[in-house]
Amino acid sequence: MKQKLRIGIVGLSAVLCSCIFCACGGGNTPPAPPPAPDIEYTVDETVLTSGKDANAEEFYASKVERIEGSPLEGKVYYWLGSSVTYGASSQGESMADFLAAKTGAVCKKDAVSGTTIFDDNKSDNTGIKSYTRRLTNSTVFDKEETVDAFICQISTNDAWGDRTSKRGYVQDIDVVDKEDFDLSTTMGGVEYIIAYVTETWGCPVYFYSGSYFADPGNGNRTNANPSGTNYGKLVEDVKGAVDKWQALGYEVDVIDLFNDEEFNAAVSDDYYKWCTNDPVHPKKAGYLNWWMPYFEQFLIVKEGY
Repeated sequence: MKQKLRIGIVGLSAVLCSCIFCACGGGNTPPAPPPAPDIEYTVDETVLTSGKDANAEEFYASKVERIEGSPLEGKVYYWLGSSVTYGASSQGESMADFLAAKTGAVCKKDAVSGTTIFDDNKSDNTGIKSYTRRLTNSTVFDKEETVDAFICQISTNDAWGDRTSKRGYVQDIDVVDKEDFDLSTTMGGVEYIIAYVTETWGCPVYFYSGSYFADPGNGNRTNANPSGTNYGKLVEDVKGAVDKWQALGYEVDVIDLFNDEEFNAAVSDDYYKWCTNDPVHPKKAGYLNWWMPYFEQFLIVKEGY
């Protein structure tokens, strides 16, 4: 069985001047981008009858066929995140690795499982290993390199239980200096990442979410900690930050897998169960056949092809 996926790229529509921006004199609304195209690819589900594991050798990045002449060939993408970006349930390979193998793009990952966007100054995953701390001190990212895009995971670790109290808020539209953001909050971290990346590399910043999952007892794709409700709220908050920076003319966007109904419906429940370890973490085949093509097409559109 093949499921066909038609993608409308998320976040490419023009940003309208909302009341929060009008209060500051109307903001600086950037020119409207080209209309979002429809993009199709298929997810081949015939593998379900083979009895193969979704982490089998045939799904390794080293086995991926290189597509010559890809518009992404030679492009440099930096990826910041936690377990999903790392590939915690897929032996350290995620869509970044598969994208590089297929297209010839250069993908560099600074990804540590269990880490958060907020930094509470502790000596663990929520402090010295936080997103903002690793971004600032990264030995993976070269501050002198020309980077085509910076891609940052919206971490599920920021949506656990009482960690939602660290969410914080988006600063006023005239606050853009990286030193003015509260890194002990998730939204402060998000805005810091935008400010730091644009100042350091001058490249677009794309935040991405995981695929959809619901609260326990609400269908087949559910997760308890974080719940779908809490993670969905975090994704919306990040979109709010992106709206602010887009209105100021910065090239920042959200790759929203969580809310893309056609993306999530592109695989059956049986395939979903097979290609994921849990609702947060895909296995190799899940990244390769379901997630990676979405990122590939998003970036191709952004490159103007």
